[in-house]
Amino acid sequence: MSGPDPLRIVIVGAGVSGSGVAAGLVRAGAAGGFSAAVDLVDPRPSLGAGLTYAPGGDPRHRVNVPSVRMVAATGRTGEEGAEEDFHRWCLERGVLEADPAGWSEGLHYPARSAFGRYLDERLRSLFAAPGPVLVTHRRDRAVAAHRRGTSHGTGFVVEMAGGTATEADALVLCTGNPPPELPGVLAALGGHPRVVADPWAAGALDGVARDDRVLIVGTGLTMGDVVATLLGRGHRGPLTALSRHGLVPRPRPAQATSWTDFTADPPTRVGDLLRRVRAAVAAARRAGRPWTDVLESLRLQNGALWSALPFDERRRFQRHLRVWWDVHRFQAAPQVARLVEAAQADGRLAVLAGRLVAASAGEGASGGDGLWVVHWPRGGDGPVGRSYDALVNCTGAGHGASFGRNALLAGLAAQGLIRPDRLGLGIEVDGRGRALDAAGLPVPGLFVVGPPTRGSLGEVVGASEIVPHALAVAEALTDRRRRVGNAALVSWRS
Repeated sequence: MSGPDPLRIVIVGAGVSGSGVAAGLVRAGAAGGFSAAVDLVDPRPSLGAGLTYAPGGDPRHRVNVPSVRMVAATGRTGEEGAEEDFHRWCLERGVLEADPAGWSEGLHYPARSAFGRYLDERLRSLFAAPGPVLVTHRRDRAVAAHRRGTSHGTGFVVEMAGGTATEADALVLCTGNPPPELPGVLAALGGHPRVVADPWAAGALDGVARDDRVLIVGTGLTMGDVVATLLGRGHRGPLTALSRHGLVPRPRPAQATSWTDFTADPPTRVGDLLRRVRAAVAAARRAGRPWTDVLESLRLQNGALWSALPFDERRRFQRHLRVWWDVHRFQAAPQVARLVEAAQADGRLAVLAGRLVAASAGEGASGGDGLWVVHWPRGGDGPVGRSYDALVNCTGAGHGASFGRNALLAGLAAQGLIRPDRLGLGIEVDGRGRALDAAGLPVPGLFVVGPPTRGSLGEVVGASEIVPHALAVAEALTDRRRRVGNAALVSWRS
């Protein structure tokens, strides 16, 4: 008697999230008792890299974790020595020797594009190996999906931009962060030739001249990357970075070790959590340990802490503490941190705190189409207006428009199969990563992995948080398949 037909799974997005799920499925197949045909749908040529680690990116853009600690789901997760696999790959490929500027305090911070090449190589090797789970990289874009009965029960039909469609017993959404969008005050400047709405678009900064007066809106990690690119190209004009608080990412320390447990009795109020964190930092200081050890504890425990907070407390965190969390959690690689500090010290970069008030097209310093931007300095008595030759938007992912700008998500929402989380950060899911429908019930066979789950699950943005989530979803798919055997997959709710 032949075994059950392979489960048909469509994963939308082949970045860290999507490739992580696929890698977990391959490992499950190798362990026995599971077979699947997996379509990994992404128009980009590389696997695993996504936008963040795309091969060919600016080599000045570095991973903010040393190579010995960079981990991703490449089929080796959990194996002895897997934590240093990327570092060994860098040694074998001569990456570390060819990049002496990447060293800091005995650790190496390679270019993000190097990590992208590593992921692509490891994943292609994993997916090419024969086994009961066949992974096919479909270089296309999923534009729609709807419910339909399949040979295993209730599933989906997924439509591609190229005109084809495929049936799926399970659909996994790994769409990553949505593209940036201009803040409301700047919305009227959309399409202006001197405004870079998306700094990650190909050639986005090519139109910025060397002597341009540049306003960078946002002071997070993306600001550091933009400054690195512009100065690396020989930019001579003044750079101004503006955000509400004027906070920049803290430098990455050489090492951080989890030190304290906040989850034994997790606070249900943000104020209580903040007091406990401050007390832990003070205790760490008395014990001769850095504050980053407390931060590492929070990073590792953030999912449990987030789930303990009621919605109103989560919203309070977003309004008042998110910006402080971000600059401590998303630390800058030492090279980028030093570059930003040096640019501030010698006057090439000014970091300002304030809120945007108005913006309009004006005349630039060179007589071309320039910009007039007004901001209200934090703690100031009134608005300040300045002229700029170019503006670069570094405010981060455009979460508010993710459903409207993604046809696949918009269509699923219109069918009531997914809904935005109440914080407006992405797609609402339950604790197992299953999408919740319009009535708040988990949708059989529909999972979401990675940044779109941030509002529901906490911080699922960095690779170190995404990988466990991706592998957990892969395990949920394989466990359910093993339990039902040849029976129809009518319900994925139990």
